[in-house]
Amino acid sequence: MANISKDYLDSLPADERAEFLNDVFSMLSMDPSKQDETMAQNIRKMYAGHEGRVVKCSFCRKVEPDDQEFGECSGCGLVLYCSKECQRSDWKLSHKVECGKCENGERAIMNKKITSRMQQFSIIYSPFIHNLVLDMFRAFNKERDAGDILFPADFVVDIQLADLPRGTKRPRLYIKQVMIGKLSKYEMDVVYSRAKPPERGSECVRSCLSYSFGPGENENLCAHSQFQYGIDPDELSRFKRSTKKVYEENVWEHTNMINSIAKGESPQIYKVIKEIMKEKCGCRDS
Repeated sequence: MANISKDYLDSLPADERAEFLNDVFSMLSMDPSKQDETMAQNIRKMYAGHEGRVVKCSFCRKVEPDDQEFGECSGCGLVLYCSKECQRSDWKLSHKVECGKCENGERAIMNKKITSRMQQFSIIYSPFIHNLVLDMFRAFNKERDAGDILFPADFVVDIQLADLPRGTKRPRLYIKQVMIGKLSKYEMDVVYSRAKPPERGSECVRSCLSYSFGPGENENLCAHSQFQYGIDPDELSRFKRSTKKVYEENVWEHTNMINSIAKGESPQIYKVIKEIMKEKCGCRDS
C-alpha cells in the first residue's frame, strides 16, 4: 500500500502533491465528528449530477425510513409494501391481476427481479461505478498504445454482480469481478446502434452490469450503458504521468467501497447516500 501511494504521489505535479498531502494531514488531525462531516460533504460532491431514488410503499406511497426495510411481493418481487395491510389492500385493488406470479413462468419472474435489482444498484452506486469504469479503462490503456484515445468505443467494462444474503440492504448485490473486453458485432450493431455520438472533445465510455444464473452464455442478464466524458490536455497529461499500478489500485478502492457499503460494513456512508437519494427526489420520511 505504501509503494502504491508513493506511485500516486510521484505522478502528481508538485503543487497538486502539496495540496493532496495537506488534505490528508488535515483529515488525520481532525476531530472524529468533523471527519464524519467532511466525509458526508465529499459524498455529496460525488453524487452531484447523478439521479436520486427512493423506496416507497406501492400502495400508500410512504417513503421507506432508514430503520425499516419494506417487504416485497413473494410472487413477482417487484413491488414493496410497508405493512401487510397495504399488501392485502393492493392485492384486492389491482396487484392480483398484475402480479407476475399469476401470468408468467418462473424464469420470467426471476429475470424481472434481477433486472429491477440491477437498476437499483446502478442508481445507488452511480458515481462509484462511474469512477471505477474510468479507472478500469485507464489501467487497460496503460498496456496498449492508446495515443489520445483513452476510452475506445469498441471496448466495454463488464461489472459482474452476485447475490448477498437476505440480511443485507436492498438490492442485495455486490461486485464479484470487473473485466474489460471487446464488444461483439451484435452489441455494436444493435445495443449501441442508436447511441448519441460523442461531442467534440469527449469520448463515449461504455460499461455493462451483468448477472449470471449459470455457466451458459444464455444464463446471463446484461444492462448496458454509456456516458460521455470530456478529454482535455490536463486529463491526458495526468494519464501519461500516472502508472497502471495507480489505476489498478483506484479500481480496487472503488470496488471495495461499493462492496463495503453493500455488505453493511459502512453504515455511515450508506446513511448519507440514502439521505441524498431522498433529497434529490424531494422526499422525507413520513
